[in-house]
Amino acid sequence: MKKNVILSASAIIMQIVRVLIAVIASLQILIFIGSFTNSLSLDKLIVESQELVSNQDGFNIIDLTTISPWLAFFIVLQNLIILVLLFNILGYGNDIVKNIHSLKTFTKDNIKAFDKISQLSVLLVIVKFIKLSPDKIGIGIELNYVFLAFGAIILTQVFKEGHRLLTENELTV
Repeated sequence: MKKNVILSASAIIMQIVRVLIAVIASLQILIFIGSFTNSLSLDKLIVESQELVSNQDGFNIIDLTTISPWLAFFIVLQNLIILVLLFNILGYGNDIVKNIHSLKTFTKDNIKAFDKISQLSVLLVIVKFIKLSPDKIGIGIELNYVFLAFGAIILTQVFKEGHRLLTENELTV
């Protein structure tokens, strides 16, 4: 009983976070388009919207005094890529939770989902390696995404072994 409540709650929370990510991505696009059509201050809007995506600094390489339109474009693009990757990771996580909730734990679908999560997490590490903000450009490694990638890789192997043992057990009966 407790397991079902926890799985249901986690599925609901993941869906809520996915909706929030979609809203934030939509706002990013609207801000960027609005900066070209109106006289919006893109510097302040990017700083405020970037804090919704990430608030960690890396090693600063270049301190910038003014923001160029190309840098603004790359900041928004990087934020959108991060949001899309997180949205997909949560989607795969939600699929895993639904499969476990319906007692299909060690299936090939879960193995593929963990594999996709690890691949997307590695992409997140690569995308987040270059730190872009309106006043500085730097480099840094996001350890939380590295741990997510390693955890997903380990869980992929665990679920592969569980699937192998389950199919072996079904054959011996």
